Amino acid sequence: MNNIVKPFEETFKSKDAYDLVADAGDIAMDAIIDDGVLDGVPIIGAIKGLYKVTKNYQTFRLMKKIHRFIFITHDTTIEERMNFISEYTEKNKEDGCEVLLALLDRLDNTNKVNILTNLMKAKIKEEISIEDFIRLCAVLERIPFSDINELQKYKEDYYENGSTDILLSAGVLSNTVIDANDTNKYRLNSLGVMLLKHGLQQDVDVEIKDSTHLSDFDWHEM
Repeated sequence: MNNIVKPFEETFKSKDAYDLVADAGDIAMDAIIDDGVLDGVPIIGAIKGLYKVTKNYQTFRLMKKIHRFIFITHDTTIEERMNFISEYTEKNKEDGCEVLLALLDRLDNTNKVNILTNLMKAKIKEEISIEDFIRLCAVLERIPFSDINELQKYKEDYYENGSTDILLSAGVLSNTVIDANDTNKYRLNSLGVMLLKHGLQQDVDVEIKDSTHLSDFDWHEM
C-alpha cells in the first residue's frame, strides 16, 4: 500500500489527471489495462503496474474503485480536495490520502464508491462535518450494499427480519417502539438520515425520535 500512497496524493492534487479521467469517461477496465488510456494518471499507472506483475484480483478491484472515485469527483476543484484532505488528516492524526486509499481498498462493493464520493462532496460543501464524514465512512464499511438500499424503509417505525439487525448494529437506527404483542419497531436516527440524504442523495423527511415509546397493547386476564 505504501508504494501507491504518493501517486494517489499526486493524482489528488492534479487537474490534468482528473481531466484525463473525465475526458476518457466511464470506460471499461480492459481499456485501462490493455490500451493504457489512463497511464498518465499517477495512481492508475502505479496500480496497473502492480496488477501486471501480481495478477492479484484485489489490486484489480482497487484500480476499478479508484477510477470510479476520480471519475465521480472530477467536478471538485484542487483547492476543495486539498482542503478536504487537510482536515481529514488533522482529524485522523495520520496521512489523509493514506487513510482514504485504505478505505477505498476495504470497500466490499464498488457501488459503495458512489456513496463515499457523495459523502465527500457533502463535506466539501459543508453540509456535514468532518466528524460525521468519518463516522459515516465507518458505517458504510459495516453495512452490506443490499441493506443500504433498505434504509428508506425506516423513515417510519419499521421492522424487517435481517435488515433491521444489520442496520441497528451499524448505528443508523434507533428503537422507537416497544411492542409487547408484536416486534419492536425502529427508525432512522440522525446518522441514518445523513447517510440516506447525503450518501444516497434521497429526499428525507423524517421525524427523529429521541425516546422509545410503548405500543398500545391489550391486557389479557390470566
